[in-house]
Amino acid sequence: MSSEKIRNVALSHFARHGYEGASLSEIAKETGIKKSTIYSHYKGKDDLFLTVVRYVFRLERRNILSYFQSSGQKSIKEKLLGFFDYIEDRFYQSDTAKLLLRMCFFPPWHFRGEVSKIVNAFIARMQRLLVKLMKHHHKNGELTGVDSYQAALAYITLVDGVVIELLFTGKNEFFERVNVSFPIYWRGLASSDKE
Repeated sequence: MSSEKIRNVALSHFARHGYEGASLSEIAKETGIKKSTIYSHYKGKDDLFLTVVRYVFRLERRNILSYFQSSGQKSIKEKLLGFFDYIEDRFYQSDTAKLLLRMCFFPPWHFRGEVSKIVNAFIARMQRLLVKLMKHHHKNGELTGVDSYQAALAYITLVDGVVIELLFTGKNEFFERVNVSFPIYWRGLASSDKE
């Protein structure tokens, strides 16, 4: 039995039930091992949980990079707006995305410090990615009057604001907020572009 298989089963349990609701006994049962075997690979539930969280954030960072790289020749507006579809799709189809979002907003209380460090590092990397992306489009004639750092920070703030709807109320409300707030964000960028 590999530690990766245990980690992957645990990931699904943590994504569906949270830290508190996930059970090592159930993880072991689904993995087809005895609970004691988990301790051969991990110190306990806390160690397994933090291993899963670190893995999820690394994997989702790569997935997000892949999204933006595969968007290739699209305009910056199409890439940024399309990212909301990407988020919704990943949330409903991927336990890794589900757990990532859960940890961003609701880390277990006794892990909040350690998980916050992981989340903050992830957000800082995503912000650097967005700044680089915006600078690339700036060089190609888009967003010429816009500060790339400020545009990226505003976009991350927008994403934070609408993702909470996905977690609490569902995709209809999520897209309602996207459809109202993104045009305002974009008009702000476009008007800065003309100044």
